[in-house]
Order: sequence, then structure tokens, then C-alpha cells
Amino acid sequence: MLNLSHNANLALAIGSANWILARFAAWDDDRKAWDFVNAVWAEMSEDYACTHYYPPDDEWRGPIRGSIVTAMTILFDALDERGNNPTMADRSTWMDNFAHHVITPIGPYEIWFEQIVRRFERTHSWEAEGWPKPDLFDDRFPQGRVLSPEALDPEIDYRPEAAPDALRRYVDRLRRDGNLFVLDADEVADSQGRRR
Repeated sequence: MLNLSHNANLALAIGSANWILARFAAWDDDRKAWDFVNAVWAEMSEDYACTHYYPPDDEWRGPIRGSIVTAMTILFDALDERGNNPTMADRSTWMDNFAHHVITPIGPYEIWFEQIVRRFERTHSWEAEGWPKPDLFDDRFPQGRVLSPEALDPEIDYRPEAAPDALRRYVDRLRRDGNLFVLDADEVADSQGRRR
């Protein structure tokens, strides 16, 4: 995973988290969890961000809700460390390892994961993206090119050049559907006291 861009690793973590939530949906289909996981896509957009949501411990205990919040916690960590040049591959690996503990049967997930990793090696590896170098005065390290949720569907003919527009449409739809975890540029500035 180290050869993949930070954004590609974040997308893998989001995709694996969706598999984990789907695993437990029959027992706990909490919209907050789904909304948060899907809102993480907003972090790749220049126009939006995902609010950092830390659910109360008392509401997220037990084998089902504890598993759901574990997936969310891995994404919290990815968001918290995003601008600090983390090894984002750690987050996608943690999510994949956790998925192997909670998803049954694991076969379909493993097939999906391998297909997406192969796709990202072609389209979103650091090599494919030209090895971007950070500037000393940048406020954040290179994250890689933008991806969109379509990148996680092996049945879709994913085109990286279409991802920025597809991501913008997706995040706009999340906002229209009432996802409270997606912040627009003004809300980001208000919450952080600065513009991104």
C-alpha cells in the first residue's frame, strides 16, 4: 500500500469501512455511522471537508456497535493526521485487517479489495501520479489526485480524470440528502478560524 497515494489509501479505508458497516446493517443501521463514513470523501474535495465526529462511548459498545465505531475510529485517525504526512497506508491496512476480523464470509471482500488495489496501482500509485514533491512552505503534504466513490466499484469503467467532477456531484448529493458531517468551505473556515 505504500506505493499508493494518500488519497488512494483513504479511499480504500472508506471502502473497507463500508463493507464493515454493511456486515452489521441487519443489526444496527445507524445513519450517523453511514453518514460519517460517506462524508469522509469530502476531505478530498477542495470545496468541502468532513467534520470530525467522536461519538459518545456509552452509545457505541458491544460486539456490533463496538465494531462499527472501530471502523469509524480508523477514519477519525486518518482525518486527524491527513495534513501531517502520515503513512496513510497504515490506515487502509488497519481497516483491511479489521475487516478480516469481522466480515463473514470474507471471500467476496478479499476479491473486491484485490481488484481495487490493482486498479489503484495503475491509476493512483505515486508513480502513476508523477511522484509529487512537497514544497517546504505548503500547508499540507501531497495527498495525490482526487478519487471518487466510483473508483471502488470494479464494475464501473473508472476514469481518474473524471473523478473531481464525480466527487463534487457526490458530495453535493450528500449535502442535499442532509448529511451533517459534510462542511462547505465557509463552515470549514468558521470551524477552524481559517480557510483551507
